[in-house]
Amino acid sequence: MNNPYPIRESNIGSICIVSAASSAVVQVGDRGETNARLRALAVQRQEDHTRAGDVFFESYTIFSRDMPELTDPDYEEGRVIRLDRVNCSPRITVGCIHIIAAGSAASVLAGNGMRLTADSKIKHIRQYPRPRPYPPAGC
Repeated sequence: MNNPYPIRESNIGSICIVSAASSAVVQVGDRGETNARLRALAVQRQEDHTRAGDVFFESYTIFSRDMPELTDPDYEEGRVIRLDRVNCSPRITVGCIHIIAAGSAASVLAGNGMRLTADSKIKHIRQYPRPRPYPPAGC
């Protein structure tokens, strides 16, 4: 079976990445399929977890939601756009790449990428008591 996507060589002059966070993918070259996923709970509390109790993913509906289904009405009605591409060079050439940060479930790719699925769900919880209002002056 012939691969409909020609394999090309990737040439990078230089690459500098300061930070690639959890589940981030940095790849030079071709990629068939990537499934990046990150689930995170960030809890900040005045009390430590032994006294305040544990926090569980199951307690928050954001972590059990399905991925949204993407629809394309034109495609479903048979109006398909055909794209033919001719790469005149067998190389993907990039000079300099400077990335400050690639976040959670992010993808940095210099090459052919066929299929990418990324899912990042983060819930920040801050549990601090609210300060009590001071009584008005003159009371």
